[in-house]
Amino acid sequence: MNRGPKKADGFNTGGFAVNVTKEQLNALFPTALGLMLARTGMIVGAYGGYASTDAGIYTDGASFISLVPLVIVMIFLGITEKKIPKRAIFHITNVCVAIEAVGLIAVGLIEWQPVDYLYMHLTAATLVTFSAWMCMFYWLRRCRGTSCATAIIIVLGAMILSETSLYVFSFVPHYIECLIFAGLVLCQYPAAAAARKRALPADAQLPSVSRGYFHFAQKNADSVRFLAIIAVGSFVMSIAIGILKGFPDGAAIPFTPVTRFFYTLVIDAVFIGLLVATLIGRKNTMTIGTWLILQALGTIALILFAAFPDRLDLGAVFGNSMNVTMTGFILYLIIAFSSYGHRDTYYYAIAGWSVFILPRSIMRVSSLEIYERFPSDAFPAVICGALLLLSAQFIFLQFLMLERDETAQTKAAAMSVQKLLGIKEKAAPASEMRRAITEESARAMQKQFLLSDRETEVLTLYAMGLTQAKIAEKLCIAQGTAHTHIKRIYSKTDLHSRQALIDYIEQYAD
Repeated sequence: MNRGPKKADGFNTGGFAVNVTKEQLNALFPTALGLMLARTGMIVGAYGGYASTDAGIYTDGASFISLVPLVIVMIFLGITEKKIPKRAIFHITNVCVAIEAVGLIAVGLIEWQPVDYLYMHLTAATLVTFSAWMCMFYWLRRCRGTSCATAIIIVLGAMILSETSLYVFSFVPHYIECLIFAGLVLCQYPAAAAARKRALPADAQLPSVSRGYFHFAQKNADSVRFLAIIAVGSFVMSIAIGILKGFPDGAAIPFTPVTRFFYTLVIDAVFIGLLVATLIGRKNTMTIGTWLILQALGTIALILFAAFPDRLDLGAVFGNSMNVTMTGFILYLIIAFSSYGHRDTYYYAIAGWSVFILPRSIMRVSSLEIYERFPSDAFPAVICGALLLLSAQFIFLQFLMLERDETAQTKAAAMSVQKLLGIKEKAAPASEMRRAITEESARAMQKQFLLSDRETEVLTLYAMGLTQAKIAEKLCIAQGTAHTHIKRIYSKTDLHSRQALIDYIEQYAD
């Protein structure tokens, strides 16, 4: 009964562990484009198009105001565990696309005037921010159930496109840039129409070599401990980003044409590097690797701020790059949690965005008061450096413990840490042990038959005896989608019944 691994056309060629076909890219492109259009509209309308580090009150003030109603919605969804109907999401998104475009036009007209109308400008920036977030959440929702590789391609592809387009249009007056992007934002309508005519990103069938946060979310999506690790690490890192964005005295730092170009090169290089590392199969790219990049960017920013106090834009290049890298990382996390958690996608989207935006905005706005009380560049630099170190080491330690079942080395290290801290693991119930064994066997079959992450998840539940209806309910997918996944599992494994799958899985358990 020992079957050899099947070959799959398009994979493991050209030195890449994940080889994306033209058809798969065509399926993913509308979603990546829509995410890019929603984000660029927000950056132009509320961030000043990155002509400087941000637009001050129009950036973080608008973000803070926009978070208030969203947090209320998040709390409601968390307590009730209700799900927003698809029809409501469709109408809300259509309205938000229009509001984002109108808000951009309003910002452009206000900036065209010789006098800046503070409250009108802040209101317009808030409309752009709130509507853009809602549009971004819609595009992220379409990515539920994707593999780690698919999520990375969509998110990083959208980030690369958005940063490059922002640079191209940064040479025109900002009020004209707002009008241009108002038109581009409306292109989300045809992008959504094109996306609905194509398969969902989850059906792209890209295998995941990298573990990423999908690996942990799959096992710990509803674990309070896992959510706390992500929340605390991201919260502390976002405080550091807020300090860097307001360094040293709270004023926005303008970019020169040279540093704006250099900034675009740095951030595109970061995202392209992460994308290539994923495609060649680096397993820790989107876990510890991302945190190392964030820590490195923040450290370089502090060094340049200290070395060139008269050229703060040099340090701002890396400070802003750190902020944008964190943005892409949070978008990726939202997809991971919404794919494996049992709550509504908007719950995870708002929660992840709040953990990032709220501390960043508070620290960014508070930078002026900190500078007035401690009028020295050294004080915020010391705070920021400590936060960078603290957040990264916290993440490293916690994931060392989460990965304790991956290798003998990490297991031994985690046991030492647990003994030092006096932590005792509770024995898992029999049902959890059975599921853990089945999951492990299903992952072995995934490698042998090149199953997708979602197919592996369906296989685990199917082998445990769940009906297709129960599988669909547990994974928040349509029953027809669950049926399609099971048919693909049968086709790839050349097994033709539930019992045959169970028998085959048991050989791995033995």
